[in-house]
Amino acid sequence: MTSLIGFDAREAFRKNPRGIGLYCRHLLREFGAIEHDFRFLAYHERPAPSGMPELPRSAHAKQVTMKGDRFYLWERIRMPWELRRDRVDVYHGTYNTLPPRLIGWGAMPMVVTLHDVIVTWWNEHTEEPYIKYCRGASTRIVREAAKILTVSDWSKQDICERFNVPEQKVEVFHNGIHPDFLVDPHNSVADEARAEFAAGRPYIYCLGAPTPRKNTAGFIDALGLLQQRGHLDVAAVITGVDEQHQADFREQLARLGLEKDVFLYGYITREQMIGLYAGAVLTVYPSHAEGWGIPIVESLAIGTPVATSKTTAMPESGGDFASYFDPASREDMAEVIQTAIHNAPNFGASRAEAQARARTFTWRAAAEKTLDVYRELAGG
Repeated sequence: MTSLIGFDAREAFRKNPRGIGLYCRHLLREFGAIEHDFRFLAYHERPAPSGMPELPRSAHAKQVTMKGDRFYLWERIRMPWELRRDRVDVYHGTYNTLPPRLIGWGAMPMVVTLHDVIVTWWNEHTEEPYIKYCRGASTRIVREAAKILTVSDWSKQDICERFNVPEQKVEVFHNGIHPDFLVDPHNSVADEARAEFAAGRPYIYCLGAPTPRKNTAGFIDALGLLQQRGHLDVAAVITGVDEQHQADFREQLARLGLEKDVFLYGYITREQMIGLYAGAVLTVYPSHAEGWGIPIVESLAIGTPVATSKTTAMPESGGDFASYFDPASREDMAEVIQTAIHNAPNFGASRAEAQARARTFTWRAAAEKTLDVYRELAGG
């Protein structure tokens, strides 16, 4: 018997999806390539943007709209009625949240993907509606979910300890990397990236963000320390900081005398990102806290060494093939980056092994784990 899965595809319908939106798109793509007995209703708020990938034949998109996005009324009020009317067999909340159960709803099982629960304890942007909503709803969500999917063993431990969740209720899947990272890029893309993004200079690559947790400012401080000590022999390329958020970083660069050595960019394409990884001497991922670490895995899959934080799940992502620093210490970060750059020529000895491990983290494996959870819940 075919079961109907309700799938929260809100973030997949963004024009330039990141994080959870890419996760949803990857899962839906892989669901179309795996044999299974499910039909999907992909619920979304926005109209499909141009360039939206085609859904698999087993999936049907359903746009559900409701005013009051700031208060998440779409999920809190509209979705419970939609799920009841559509007679969904299992609902999958992909956005760290679940709709509340209606009185008399019955026992329809729900699975939630908690990519991490960092927003419930990291004190940043606590007045933002999404963070306030997650902080208020997380206890209910972990209680009402029949299964919780999360992206790392560290995140599983964090969920279980903070919310007193039985370990057997939480299933770990690892975020995958796009299939384009599973093959070696053409030799020319590295040279093209250096020319396009770093004025032809050797460079360190950092996938940054304007939010303090991502620690882009800390990375720039570490570069300033290396510059001050005369040890910064390469440029740096930082992407992921939109133009509207660049002013503070450019002021910091000017204050440290780095404005000619650090190149700052906003959103880039996947092809450009692959080129940047391939052309870099080193990738640095300085985030304070992450439930996983996709940029770490992506860089290693391309064959470029990584220096990253030794906190939360980053060591789980990089394994034995990355160098680790304390993200709260610019001195430690600077020292590890300097050593990693010095040792980069020796990375070739372990490059093949690092690439092989990184390329085991696929979206096909993540989708298969997710389908196993659907089967367990639909059968129950």
